[in-house]
Amino acid sequence: MYLPDYAVKAVEIMQKNGYNIYPVGGCVRNHILGLIPDDYDMTTNALPSQVLDVFNEYNTFDSGLKHGTVSVVIDKQVVEITTHRTETSYTDNRHPDKVIFTSELTEDLRRRDFTMNAIAYDPAADSFIDPYGGIKDIGDRLIRAVGDPVERFSEDGLRILRALRFSSVLDFEIEEYTALAIHKCRELLKNISPERIYTEFTKLLCGSNVRNVLSEYYDVIAVFIPEILPMVGFDQQNPHHCYDVYEHTLVAVEAVEADPILRWTMFLHDTGKPETFFEDERGGHFYRHYKYSADIAEKVLSRLRASNDTVSKVTTLVYHHDSVIPETSRSVKRLLMKLGYDMTMLLFKVNCADAKGQAPFQLEERLLHIEKLKTITNEVISANDCFSLKDMNISGKDIIALGVLPGKRIGEILNILLNEVIDGEIENVKETLIERASELK
Repeated sequence: MYLPDYAVKAVEIMQKNGYNIYPVGGCVRNHILGLIPDDYDMTTNALPSQVLDVFNEYNTFDSGLKHGTVSVVIDKQVVEITTHRTETSYTDNRHPDKVIFTSELTEDLRRRDFTMNAIAYDPAADSFIDPYGGIKDIGDRLIRAVGDPVERFSEDGLRILRALRFSSVLDFEIEEYTALAIHKCRELLKNISPERIYTEFTKLLCGSNVRNVLSEYYDVIAVFIPEILPMVGFDQQNPHHCYDVYEHTLVAVEAVEADPILRWTMFLHDTGKPETFFEDERGGHFYRHYKYSADIAEKVLSRLRASNDTVSKVTTLVYHHDSVIPETSRSVKRLLMKLGYDMTMLLFKVNCADAKGQAPFQLEERLLHIEKLKTITNEVISANDCFSLKDMNISGKDIIALGVLPGKRIGEILNILLNEVIDGEIENVKETLIERASELK
């Protein structure tokens, strides 16, 4: 197994001092998968105090000393070195009540979550130590818990979501008994912090196997996003839709690029549909579902402690995802006025993914319409056309100079002028704008 120079140095220093040390977990798994590891975690028979003594000439810091982990900075890279350990009960279903250090590597591997993460590499023998069949499971593209899956998930409920994330990102199947335990133990996710759930679920959303995972484990996801349950199996009763609301959502998620903002947008964009459904002679309708969906999106993301920027962008895209935009420069300028260029281009990606989750007979027409809107948008930008207040050749100071007192009326006048410029009623010329502002003051 290839190790970068800083990891080799860590191994050599520990071995020189008479200790065993093994790269373990994700770096070994990724190497076997043919991926370049992001970092190299190590496990050793040395106690934490002994690790600190060995690396007394290096910068070290406590990243979990009571659990046996010492972080060492070597050539500006951080290596986490953890003493072999076993663990007792997990009262909070997240952290061990007590850690017991051991000299046995196999005991340390026994406590890990999945077989693919319970493989160590022995640099001295240039061989893998794989007591639980992780290499075979990686070859079979299978996620299997180490030992009893119910016991593993009861120890740490976050492992449930990690299994789903690995399945989505690596495109692995989840072994039968591990999958059954995930469904059985799903309520344990209520013990996990919203921040950790948000991080894992965002990675899950950006995986290539996301549609299958979201479909098969919707009951698990509903533990922390119960708002999806009304969507499951909800018949849209509309000729423009060939899927129920939840299946449409999954197709749309898969259809958009693997960007967190876009994937979250597609996952939440129709959450308001069940609440707004009504039916007439023309079929099912969802009047103003975009507003209800945006409200739900804000509620979900805030509850999961997403950043303010993420909440703002996702809710904005959800709110506007169903907007009808004519293929005119005027309409596009109004959209740019509301959203700005970057968000407008993201909205077009949302529109494309949404269209791919609808009835196929209109797909080509819908995608062509979006391409025309993108073309018009870029033409507006290239021509430096005015679509925002900062593009206006008049300012608040100019309006104050006309005798208007500072206050909200200045903004009202500027917005009237902007709308008239966008509508082509007046030109974006300072003298013209001042003359019109004089009429409005």
